[in-house]
Amino acid sequence: MKILEIALIFALDLVVFAQFTASWNYNPGLFFPYVVHHPLPAQVTGQVESPSHQEDAVNRVPCLREFKYTSQRLDETALDIQTVKKELEMLSATSQNLAKTMVTIWILSTTNLEESLKRTAESLRQLAETNSVVANLKNELGESVKDVAVMKTNIAELTTELKASTSATSIGRMPTSCQDLQQTGHVKSGINFILGNKSIETVYCDFTKLPNDAGFQKLIGSSDVKSVPTYFSVQKNNSFSAVGIPIHFEISKVNTGEAMEITSGIFTTPRSGTHYFSFIGLAEFPSSPDFVYVEMGLFLNGDVVGTGYASNSRNTDFKFSQIALQMTLNLRNGDRVWLQITDMSDGVSLRDAHNQHYTHFTGFLLQEDFA
Repeated sequence: MKILEIALIFALDLVVFAQFTASWNYNPGLFFPYVVHHPLPAQVTGQVESPSHQEDAVNRVPCLREFKYTSQRLDETALDIQTVKKELEMLSATSQNLAKTMVTIWILSTTNLEESLKRTAESLRQLAETNSVVANLKNELGESVKDVAVMKTNIAELTTELKASTSATSIGRMPTSCQDLQQTGHVKSGINFILGNKSIETVYCDFTKLPNDAGFQKLIGSSDVKSVPTYFSVQKNNSFSAVGIPIHFEISKVNTGEAMEITSGIFTTPRSGTHYFSFIGLAEFPSSPDFVYVEMGLFLNGDVVGTGYASNSRNTDFKFSQIALQMTLNLRNGDRVWLQITDMSDGVSLRDAHNQHYTHFTGFLLQEDFA
């Protein structure tokens, strides 16, 4: 700012000086204020001098020469003054332009300074607002920290209460359902064991659902996850000798899943999977000099998939021989399996009586196919 003030003062001085020289008129008297008191000679004045004045004229010659020299110097000085005047006029114009430039610079500097001051003031105002916001955030953060501390305390209390309410002794007995397991603290879905009506049962608990939602509890081995355990064991209580038809049974020792229809002797597969079948019977051969035999077949949907055989030759009395058949099959839902006599000699039969049960047919599901 001090440099701008000095330059401005200098420019104003030049302007004043230019105005002064612009109004300056040449006056030789300013440079030569003295007056020549000697009269001019006759040649100059045009008058005829008397002899009495000749001596004075001779004395005035040096003065004339001095006057002439002085006049020449005065003329040269006048020219110099004119030259200086022109130079001063040019300098005045230059100084005026410089003054205008300096004034413009000063105005611009002042304007930029004002804008800078305004921006600074605005920045200070925004900074004050930011400080106020930061102070408010600090206060809110302090309150949030207090709230978090309160929440931690509440969570700790709730955790303690939850552990107490879901402890193994909270229901006072062994869990009998997925809901009981949930109450004892189980939160991850998966396979669990519960106490069933007669034994420990395996269940799948889906704890992403509510207890009343479908699929919350699925009993493994039951129809909603896996087929009802399928197995049977049947017997006859009288002899059988029909060829080409399924062997029916009169006694059902067990028929879990109700897949075996004893009156027809046909097993209908309730679920796809691997099944095991076993047959054993007692073939009775009559006395005969000839060769006698009996052939059994295990049928799947009308096709023979396994065969059992027994025979005898030239016996003079009744004779008995066991016939057996085992088979493991991969069955699909709806497949039908049965036993039948495919061929035998006359007089041969499967022996059974009310108090004697020699013919047994057993089957069960080994593993279900979920594919």
